[in-house]
Amino acid sequence: MSIDRAVTSVWAQRISLLLLRVSTGFLLVWFGLNKVVKGSGPRAFRSFVEKDSTMEAIVSVIAGGGEVFIGALCVVGLLRKIALPAQALINGFTAFSVWWAIVDPFRWYVSGVDRIVFNSAVFYPTSIIFAACILLIVFRHQDTLAVDRLLRRP
Repeated sequence: MSIDRAVTSVWAQRISLLLLRVSTGFLLVWFGLNKVVKGSGPRAFRSFVEKDSTMEAIVSVIAGGGEVFIGALCVVGLLRKIALPAQALINGFTAFSVWWAIVDPFRWYVSGVDRIVFNSAVFYPTSIIFAACILLIVFRHQDTLAVDRLLRRP
């Protein structure tokens, strides 16, 4: 069997989609747990809570818990019609909020943007993660190693 044929086999595709779904799902779980444990709520909501640490903590727990829930659904492959678009929406919002790191990760051209202190090059992969989320939605019907797909079998 040639390498090309082995890589394009149905099982190689199934395993690839499984690994992509599990890894992107666990990333969302990790980010959600980070919000819950560290209380680092989404920057977009900070302007609404007016520096109230209690309200910021509540928002962090709710947002983080939601991310953990959606990520866990993605990891096991349950309710993918809802979970995968939700994951893409969350990661797409993240990518949009760090657009400057995607467009100019080394700070060569874009200026005047409120940037996070540490190396912005670490945010460039958010574009890759968002693309992976879209790919999982598009190829959802070929991801046969998901729990919701296995439950539908006769």
